Amino acid sequence: MAAGQKGREQGPKLAPLWERLQGQIDWYDRKAKTNQWAYKVSKIAIIALAVLIPVFAEYGHIPGFEASPAFLVGAASGAIVLLEGLQVLNKWQENWILYRATCEGLRNEQHLFADKAGPYAGLKPDAAQRLLAERTSSLIMAEHGKWAHAREAKTETTMG
Repeated sequence: MAAGQKGREQGPKLAPLWERLQGQIDWYDRKAKTNQWAYKVSKIAIIALAVLIPVFAEYGHIPGFEASPAFLVGAASGAIVLLEGLQVLNKWQENWILYRATCEGLRNEQHLFADKAGPYAGLKPDAAQRLLAERTSSLIMAEHGKWAHAREAKTETTMG
């Protein structure tokens, strides 16, 4: 049985808690993928533009436009600066890693609970549910604290 299916099967017994946990896992997974995509696409674009700069400088002549090499080099350089600025502003790499770690931590708790393993071994259902709620909440709160700290650090570096 696939790991995701096992986690979703547990649902009917713990509907609200399990649905919230699955919703959090889905949200963090989606956000991690989005940030990973934005980070990788921007880095690939930066690399491609950087490779094109010497090509534009040497061979970037557009008929009828005398300053075309300088224009193309300037445009590529400006695009690189823009993409780097967006990366600093949005923190795509940091968010990707942070969201992925939180997602995997939540999945781990989900699997431990479903298998009655780790801290859930030998607990009565009510105690196990309480522990699951506490442990998943602490994971989410820890991620939120790291996110808020990163935002504060970003604000300080851009303002000062």
